[in-house]
Amino acid sequence: MFAGKTTELLNRLNKTNQNYLLIKPKIDTRNINNSIETHDGVQKKAITVSKVSDVFSEIDNIQLIAIDEAQFFPASIIEDINYLVSKNIQIVVAGLDKDYLNQPFGYMQQIIGMAKSVTRLEAVCNKCSSPASYSHRITDNSSSQILVGASDQYEALCQKCFDSYSL
Repeated sequence: MFAGKTTELLNRLNKTNQNYLLIKPKIDTRNINNSIETHDGVQKKAITVSKVSDVFSEIDNIQLIAIDEAQFFPASIIEDINYLVSKNIQIVVAGLDKDYLNQPFGYMQQIIGMAKSVTRLEAVCNKCSSPASYSHRITDNSSSQILVGASDQYEALCQKCFDSYSL
């Protein structure tokens, strides 16, 4: 978290001349006006869906589909991405590969395995300012893997600081 995944996704969309759809999962309720928003407040209109296939009726003349918060989509995301690729639609995915317990998150490992290229981004550790690739949940009110939130629920940590919480 806080590594700039959504910012990178929006930057890629801003640079393309392709017709695209930007989608986000319905479970992500942080922004209620059918858009995605970076931590810096940059917004872009998005289609909110329960599963990626919900946009299949809208893909005529679309060359690219950008998926934000992909870790929140159900298992059908794998089949849906394969279908879109078979239609020669480029896919750009942003999401967390690991959860707050450092376990694989959703179907991201499979998506990464399917990718032609992967860009890994790092945040800055909230404790020591080292490069951070771990999400630490700072609230203890849920043991669920999915708890949608931002800096009110999570902080970015480096491995050393993350390990100090895990002991």
